[in-house]
Amino acid sequence: MPSKSRTQKTSTKNIRFSYTMLEQIENVMKAQNTRNFSAWVKEACRDKIRSCSVCSE
Repeated sequence: MPSKSRTQKTSTKNIRFSYTMLEQIENVMKAQNTRNFSAWVKEACRDKIRSCSVCSE
């Protein structure tokens, strides 16, 4: 089996979500008419980083 091509600009992280949180995320994504889970999570992370007052680097 060939290995997946990797780029040095990205990295894969595994994350666990509770069933309740996944259901909430899916409901929000449905209301926003989006299907791209990865993009949704990345946007949520960017929002959290922007709102962090300690992370001014």
